Amino acid sequence: MTAEPVKRLVVATDFSDTAERALGVGIRFAKLMGAALDLVHVYPLPTTGIVSPMPGVVPAPLPGPDELQTIEQRLAVLGAKVREAGVQSLPTTLVGDPPDEINTHARRVVADLIVVGTHGRTGIRRALLGSVAEQVVRRAYCPVLVVPGRSPDSD
Repeated sequence: MTAEPVKRLVVATDFSDTAERALGVGIRFAKLMGAALDLVHVYPLPTTGIVSPMPGVVPAPLPGPDELQTIEQRLAVLGAKVREAGVQSLPTTLVGDPPDEINTHARRVVADLIVVGTHGRTGIRRALLGSVAEQVVRRAYCPVLVVPGRSPDSD
């Protein structure tokens, strides 16, 4: 049995320190494997607490022009960091449910690996907020590398 080469990674970012750590790992993997790296940010839409004037239709606030511009600027900075490391990069902004959008994008670009950070929330915080990393893993069609937000020397 021969392992297939990794040609394309999808790295998800929410612009947190944890996501930046995951991006660093993704860059190292991409360089090691000679792979391209898709940098994906998902603007999350609220899924509860919205009253709709029409049954079955949930109005969702889309990001405003200023917010979209800020997201694009932040992605551009991260994309430049990836390219400076010598890795081909495609920054993408998506809107919707982060785990669904990350997995849909990975499937669309035929990614070989998804890299996500985890904040390591437990208990009630995890139950209330959910874990994007856990949901990505559960729904993924390809391997997922989950990078912890803490370094080995922190605690």
